[in-house]
Amino acid sequence: MNHKNILTTMIVLIIVLSAGLMACSPASALEEPQKVEALPVIEVEPTEQVQQYEAQVVSVKEDVQESGEFSENIEESEDCPICMIDLSSYTGPLTAEEIEGLLLALNDEYHAWAVYDQVIQDHGDVRPFSSIINSEATHIDELVSLFDTYGLPVPENPWVGNVPSFATLNDACQTGVDAEILNVELYDRIFASTEREDIITVYEALQRASNEKHLPAFERCAAR
Repeated sequence: MNHKNILTTMIVLIIVLSAGLMACSPASALEEPQKVEALPVIEVEPTEQVQQYEAQVVSVKEDVQESGEFSENIEESEDCPICMIDLSSYTGPLTAEEIEGLLLALNDEYHAWAVYDQVIQDHGDVRPFSSIINSEATHIDELVSLFDTYGLPVPENPWVGNVPSFATLNDACQTGVDAEILNVELYDRIFASTEREDIITVYEALQRASNEKHLPAFERCAAR
């Protein structure tokens, strides 16, 4: 056999062996991946508790939308009837907390004036009621001035004729003591409702009058 035939035979063998190796390789065993079907979406019905909660959320949202800007802050109680005044149309600069403070202060001064006026009607022009009632009128005027400054409607005094009478002057004086203590505590609370100097100045003056003048006068009267 000549060299040419030997070379040809070797080339043929190499080709045959290469084809066999390729047929046995791992790559040839790879198959096209199977398609995975998507799992069905299972809709779960909400429990009764969840449904009730969602209904409550909707109800609260509707109440907030309908109740107006100040409904969460203005107290609606028998102790402050003027606090239920409708201020939904108010467009002035005061915040809800500032308005609440002014209403609570005016209500307290209104109530004090009405109580002291009733004492005078029942027991005559007696001191210290005859002098303190004039101070209460001045306090009311100072607060009303703030209402006018900030465009707030001024409610009428609902306490006139709606306060109790006292059998004795001593009982009336003790009620005056209690009322002035509550007045001082009220101003302690509402100081934090505003940073406006004119409002704070009025609050401080009214609290000082209650604590330093009215309260001692009623204490002397109650001790007789």
